[in-house]
Order: sequence, then C-alpha cells, then structure tokens
Amino acid sequence: MYYSAIGLLAVLILLIENQDVMLNQEGAFEKPAWRVYRWFLFAVLAYYILDILWGIIEGMKLPRLLFADTTVYFIAMAVGVLLWVKYTVVYLDEESSFGKGLILAGRVLAGLITVLAVVNIFTPVLFTIDSRCVYSALPLRHIMLACQILLLLLIAIYAVVSMFRSRAEKRGKYRTLALFGLLMAVLLFIQIWYPLLPLYTIAYMLGTCLLHTFVVNEEKAKFKRGLEEAAKDAELKNTIESLLNNMPGMTFTKDAETGAYLACNRAFAAVTNHCADSQCL
Repeated sequence: MYYSAIGLLAVLILLIENQDVMLNQEGAFEKPAWRVYRWFLFAVLAYYILDILWGIIEGMKLPRLLFADTTVYFIAMAVGVLLWVKYTVVYLDEESSFGKGLILAGRVLAGLITVLAVVNIFTPVLFTIDSRCVYSALPLRHIMLACQILLLLLIAIYAVVSMFRSRAEKRGKYRTLALFGLLMAVLLFIQIWYPLLPLYTIAYMLGTCLLHTFVVNEEKAKFKRGLEEAAKDAELKNTIESLLNNMPGMTFTKDAETGAYLACNRAFAAVTNHCADSQCL
C-alpha cells in the first residue's frame, strides 16, 4: 500500500498543477505542440492510476488482476515515451529527418511493446507473476526498457543540440526539455535493478513539475501578453476612430493610383456624400 501512496500523491500534483493545460483554460494552449502535451499528460495520468492499482492489487495478492494491470502498465509506459518524443520534436519545431526519425522510432517501440504484451498473455516473454504475486522480469523486458532509455537519451541530446542553435531567450526552455528526458532515462535505468520501487512515477512527477514551472508558465505569460497587446491595439484604434468621427474638420483617404475614396469621417461624408459606398472612419 505504501507503494501506491507515491502514485496517489503524483496524481494530485498532476491534476492541481496542470489543470490549465489539461482543460485548455483561456485558450492558451491551442498550438499543435500543446495539444500533443495535453495527450502526454493524460497518458501520464493513466500510468499513475495503473501504478496505484499495481500497489493495491499486489498488497491484496490477486495474481490474475496483477498480471492484467502489469500488461496495461507496460503499454502505458511506452505510449508515454512516444508522446513525450512527439511533443519535444513538435515543440522544437524541427522538420529535420532526425526529428521525424525519433517519432518513427517511438511509434515502432510503442507498437512492439504492445504486441509483446499481448503475446506475453499466452507465452511469457516480458514478465511472469506467480501464484504468490511475485513479479519477475524476463530478459526481453530488460531489452525493451533499454530501448526506451536510449530513446529518452536521444531526445534529451536532441533538445541540447537545439538549445545551442536557438536564440538566447529559448535556451532555458530547451534546457528543461533536455533535463526532463535525462531524468526519466536515469530513473528508468535504476528501476531495472529495483522494479518494485515507483521510480518512474517519481521521474514523471518531478519532470512535469519542472516543465510547468519553466515552460508552461512562460507560455501562459506569453499568451497573456499577446491578449493585453491586442486589447491595447483595439483601444487605440477605437480612440482614433472616435476622434476622427467627432472632429469638426473633414478627413478622407484615397487610392493613390485610381483616385477612389477608401475612407472618410462623418463630417466629410455629410458634405460631399463621397463615402456612401466607402468605409467611414
């Protein structure tokens, strides 16, 4: 049960800290990268729930349910890695063949793990769970974990390279992306040797907190600044239009080539009627 307590804490932190992204409050996260990140957060949430259930079922010593939960658990982990890879590549806005190759590698790995998880139901190739609810990882499971670790390290290196090629104001965000991938890879590597510790859950929890602090909050601030600037522009436009429409003098604009009237204020229109088919200021 103590194992599940970490997962429960992680769920609460994820929901409290990332509700703005998951619900897309105020429309700040409409870009393609943030849509992918939203799906990534839902994948993390699913992983947390499966991890919590794993601890509860293991404590109750229900081998069949533990086997089912572990099967879906491995698939959720692979899907999370795939979505993280896709988010990083889309966020870095890279159209390079290397970036596309990383996404393809993530899809192949997630698909392969899903197939192996299904095969494992009939023939043990990834793990076994005996009648006493003792979990044992098989060699192929370690190979799949090693592939995920390698993919996470590659995406971290990819973010570091992009950091050095980017403008100074973006380097902090790219550094955070690289740190997230490295943190996940390191704790996943340690979990190979300590499979009964919720280290990957801890990695997700720390990583999503880092992302929210240094990347998501900055995106929200940028969106807010854009709204404020748009409001100021609209206010300035309304002020100028009101000034021109209420001034006693006549103002108008004409096309330099055709001589056609493009716009005028009400004073000019009232005297000349030239703006009948044009836009009055």
